Amino acid sequence: MRRIFLITLISLIAITLLIVPFEKVQASGSVTGADMISLMNSWRAGYWSNSLIEIQALDSCAQATAEEMARIGAGDHLANLGYPSASSRCATYGFSGNVTENWAKGPNMDINLLASYWSDYWHMLPATDQQYCYIGVGISGDYYILQAGAGGDGQCSASYVGSSSSGSADITAPTEDTSNYVPPVITSTPDLDGNIYHVVQNGQTLYTIATYYGVGYDTIKQLNNMTSNEIFVGDKLLISKKPTPTITLTRTATVMIPTRTPTQTPIPTTPRPTRTITPTPNPDGSGAVKVDRPTFGFGLLVMSAAGLFVVLFFLFLKPMFKKK
Repeated sequence: MRRIFLITLISLIAITLLIVPFEKVQASGSVTGADMISLMNSWRAGYWSNSLIEIQALDSCAQATAEEMARIGAGDHLANLGYPSASSRCATYGFSGNVTENWAKGPNMDINLLASYWSDYWHMLPATDQQYCYIGVGISGDYYILQAGAGGDGQCSASYVGSSSSGSADITAPTEDTSNYVPPVITSTPDLDGNIYHVVQNGQTLYTIATYYGVGYDTIKQLNNMTSNEIFVGDKLLISKKPTPTITLTRTATVMIPTRTPTQTPIPTTPRPTRTITPTPNPDGSGAVKVDRPTFGFGLLVMSAAGLFVVLFFLFLKPMFKKK
């Protein structure tokens, strides 16, 4: 029994030792490079008809960036830590064009969490800015890198190769990072008619103009009868029209003046005769005067006897005494 226990314990220790080194070379989260590209292209589909094209030059640059950030435990873009800009670093891998870079770090990264990190204006540039055509991704440890590039010829081509240079990025010469620079949009004020117009400047896109004015880019397209998202330097775009005034009826409070109520003088009343109600006897005799019946009967009997005596005396007895 003890031998079985020791064999089991040794097996568990051996399996643990094999698993731990393997985990160290894998990304801690569940996000893959394909997931990052799919996420950005799904957002881009809402703005442009062309998807970002994955190319080897940007994949190599993004992977080198991820590994360097993981090595130094970076908490910001490398360009903000004294490294060359993303465009300069990717040029050493054969991509000659402007590059914008997204990065994220998390021990248990999933695609929904990553999408929440990259859903703001600056991280959405690979999807919203038409100039970007190419994409590359890299993962190292907990670091996730996405780089989008604009072709030097201004055209998007699936067969893009880039320059012939290759090698590793120079991380020694500090330089200013201009990879995420977007010319600011100076908003216009309403004209005499109350309408707002904007003249397109170099580097501005329909999305950035709409963002600065706080309107939807679909609204701008409808106001200008646009069928695509393409705009050109010098275009005069109608941003918003003067709102139609709405007449609102207001109630004016009417002050009520109190009126004096006349007071009536009481008129003296003339006394009227008071009607005396004669009680009506009830059929059941309840209202009659109560009489002592035996006494009343005896009295009647006495009166009847007296009357009978008077009649007999005057009619019979008195005449008899006179005849004698």
